[in-house]
Amino acid sequence: MSLTQETLAPSSTAVSHIREQLQKRGLSGYLATTPSNIQYVTGFRSYFVSEWWRFHGTVLAYVPADASERVVLIVGDFEAETARKSAPDVDIITYRLWVDLSTASEMKKPADPAAVVRPEQWDPDELDRAVHTCLQANNVVGSELGTDLPYLTYDTWQRLQRSAPRASWVDFSTDMYDIRLIKQEWEIDHLRTAVQLSERGMIAAMSTAREGMTAQDIRCAYQAGVAQAALGSPQFAGYTDNWVLPTIGGSTSASYGTAEGGLQDGDLVKFDCGTTVHGYRSDGGRTFAFGAPSQEAVSLYKVLQEAQSIARDALVPGALLSDAYTRSMAFVHDAGYPAYNRGHVGHSVGIDSFHEEPPFIGPHSDATVREGMVLAIEVPTYTPDVGAIMIEDLVAVRADGAEVLHTMAHELTFVDPETGSVL
Repeated sequence: MSLTQETLAPSSTAVSHIREQLQKRGLSGYLATTPSNIQYVTGFRSYFVSEWWRFHGTVLAYVPADASERVVLIVGDFEAETARKSAPDVDIITYRLWVDLSTASEMKKPADPAAVVRPEQWDPDELDRAVHTCLQANNVVGSELGTDLPYLTYDTWQRLQRSAPRASWVDFSTDMYDIRLIKQEWEIDHLRTAVQLSERGMIAAMSTAREGMTAQDIRCAYQAGVAQAALGSPQFAGYTDNWVLPTIGGSTSASYGTAEGGLQDGDLVKFDCGTTVHGYRSDGGRTFAFGAPSQEAVSLYKVLQEAQSIARDALVPGALLSDAYTRSMAFVHDAGYPAYNRGHVGHSVGIDSFHEEPPFIGPHSDATVREGMVLAIEVPTYTPDVGAIMIEDLVAVRADGAEVLHTMAHELTFVDPETGSVL
């Protein structure tokens, strides 16, 4: 079966930045293989590669360094129509997946004895030909090309060797993170909307909090609150999924939230959570006191609240990211917790499925704060005796400092164990 080529549209600004970097490095083009980078260069978020790890390497996007050449997307025919609508200005090469796309009337016609049976999932040879067609059309089968080397599956690496055996592949993933680090205003708007939806989930979960509820119950309540807020809402029309790491009391390890134990008067309830809107994934969190917490919990919370504020205030254009780490950690140590030990107090965010993107706000970061960055700022603890404490915001770096995208208060919020109402 012959390969079909059609057209689809990336962000022109993003692609122009990629081309500038390719030309600077002397590369002929860049082949995006990660779900995030495919979306960034085409505007299309593939459900298959974003949600199902076994499909990694089956959707690819190629950006030629030459501005006169068009971006190419290689995608299975079942996702092609969605791709066309998402990115109408990019060339598409499709290959067959297992799904029958015939209309009912077409299926009633006599069977064609010469028709090739669709593959059980996809045909590796057909996918190889699609990659070769893309690279051959751009005359780069023997060139030096960039790709996401650290994140290639072995199967994808073998496909590149078969499709372009004379090409030389170098890593371009760090370049992509650098380019994606500075957000356009519409990207910040997507992250702001994702934050607003996540806050709805936290508020909804705590309004239902009652004695005896488990961390699993809190997780479900958060997810139900997010879904309810998004249901029928034009504001959240781009919502696709959420994540949450809830803890109650001393159960502070990272998990989906266990069904063990139960919420008791005085427990802290911690949310580390976010939602995805138009592919942009937020990160943030707050801590609630279910009834009257211990004095140690209150004291520690106040110290971490001030430390997080110090880290936010350090995010001014031209400063080093490491300054935010140094200043916030020094405050915690001087405030009576000299053994507090954490590797970073924040990170970039964007469209990765794991919301923590580089650079990280750590002691050795040499990155400079730049206008247009969106960073998650956190100085948390996971103490099993006091309970986990999380105060985390997304902030957009502006010319005069950090704009906080979260709107919930930073102070410890107390919840009535009987009614779930804020005290």
